[in-house]
Amino acid sequence: MQAAQLEAVAPAGPANTAPQQFQQLRYWFQPAPGTARARGLLVAVHGVSRGAAMHFQAFSAMAARCQCHLLAPLFDAWRYPDYQRLGRPGRGARADLDLIALIGDLGRRHGFDMAGLSLFGHSGGAQFVHRFVFAHPDLVRRYALSAAGWYTYPDEGARFPLGLAEPPPGFPRLVAPRLLSVPGRVFVGKRERAGSRLLRHGEQIDSVQGSDRRDRAARWVQAMADAAARHGLPDPVGLEELDDGAHSFCGLVRRAQLAQRVAGFLFAPPAAPAAPGVAAQSYPFACFP
Repeated sequence: MQAAQLEAVAPAGPANTAPQQFQQLRYWFQPAPGTARARGLLVAVHGVSRGAAMHFQAFSAMAARCQCHLLAPLFDAWRYPDYQRLGRPGRGARADLDLIALIGDLGRRHGFDMAGLSLFGHSGGAQFVHRFVFAHPDLVRRYALSAAGWYTYPDEGARFPLGLAEPPPGFPRLVAPRLLSVPGRVFVGKRERAGSRLLRHGEQIDSVQGSDRRDRAARWVQAMADAAARHGLPDPVGLEELDDGAHSFCGLVRRAQLAQRVAGFLFAPPAAPAAPGVAAQSYPFACFP
């Protein structure tokens, strides 16, 4: 399927459907058309504005064309105030564990496996997604991030959430070789600004991660490549800057074809293994049969 055929079309009905509920977690779910041929589950995670329905609408048509199930969880501010960092003790419920429980329930009802998830997150959702990958790499096939404010580095000498050391009680051990084996892609708009009111600043964060989202994305992608090289692995994460994009999720979807680009990466055929230190292949923006 060519990129031109994947132009986003607003779905007629799903975006207006009321959310469903599983235990504490509300969510929007769309089963794949023809579930016998379904290609797994795409999970789209909102930012701090909690626009889960908007994410569901943005990916609904694309998920149907890619023949995958679609899930948009809603991590409400009352139960999940720390969802971006998975939910540390004393800071609300564990967002990652509640999502895993929800996916397990949906998998039993709709006939798909827990392993092989495709994950996408925007802004605060991108923070959640890459930390979910770090904590549960065996569950994830590929992941895509858009406009994260800051990142956990593959640094075994820095404490979580800045690095991998000393994760909170109850968290899994964060093991660099495992988390570096999951292919990822970072998208960031070229019109991102350092002065964004939603961007977390501080002397430590700015000095290590950079002053704006573009700089932070580039530094993190390079840090992931450097860590992978130390373990004899190929570069795990690619970076794409979007010409006509700032921070707005809706703007990135409308003007920079973010949904198509994300789907094109997540559902492209597996690339041949690259040699250590060689950048991962760039994937076309299409869903493949």
